[in-house]
This record gives sequence, structure tokens and C-alpha cells, in this order.
Amino acid sequence: MALDVGEARIGLARGEVGARFAFGRGALRRSGRQADDVAAVVAAAEAEGASLVVVGLPLRAQGGDSLQTQRVRSFAQALRAAGLRVELLDERFTTALAQRQIAASGLSRGRRQEKGRLDEGAAVAILETYLERRATADAREEGAAP
Repeated sequence: MALDVGEARIGLARGEVGARFAFGRGALRRSGRQADDVAAVVAAAEAEGASLVVVGLPLRAQGGDSLQTQRVRSFAQALRAAGLRVELLDERFTTALAQRQIAASGLSRGRRQEKGRLDEGAAVAILETYLERRATADAREEGAAP
């Protein structure tokens, strides 16, 4: 499962290790209380049967942390404390990728602009990036000499 953690919403996506495609699962509206948001994500992860949650890390263009990066790191730590296995993934270019994919999706303008659609799309891009990197790393390991 992947998360695009924003100020107003948390985009959700689901996929399978070994596959390279992810599927959007909507977006959770932020409650304003981290504990409530963590509980909502834990419930979503349990409902999806997720063994891993990949959280997009919004680094600055140069790679450094911002205030939002620190907030997302804190949120990821709270998810770990709640018992989830969490990995962070650089998400600097996933929102732009999600915007292009949504624009090319064939959805009506109204559907493309629904609240949470971009958050969900960014979560899909985060998870597909993770799955692609994982598949590439696994292929390298299989090709390595014993």
C-alpha cells in the first residue's frame, strides 16, 4: 500500500509485490489530529491486507527536507509505532506524473478535478515507482553470481 500524505488528504493506492501496477483506493480526509489519521490509515491497511506501507517523502528539488518533509517523517514514525511496516520513498516527481496520467485518463473534466483524485494518483505513482525499483533490484540479485 502507498500513501501520498498531504495537509488536507492522504491519497491511497494498493498493489502487489511482483506486479508493476498499482490501483487507486481513494483518499482519506485529514482530521486535524495525527492519532485519528494514523488510525484511519491502519484500518485501511488492514482492510487491504497490506504487509508494507510506502509513504511518499516530499523532498525539496535539491533533495533536502522542508517543513512538510518533517511532518511526513513524523507521520511515518507514528504509523510504525502503530505496528505498520513503513518505507519512505522520494516522491519529488510523483505529483507531476499523476497530473499527466489523470489528464490522459479520459475522465471528464469534473471527474479529473474531484477532491482527492490527485492525491490518489500521486499514491499510485509512488507505489508504481516502488514496485518498479523493487523488481529491478530483485532481478539484479537473481543475476548475481553466488
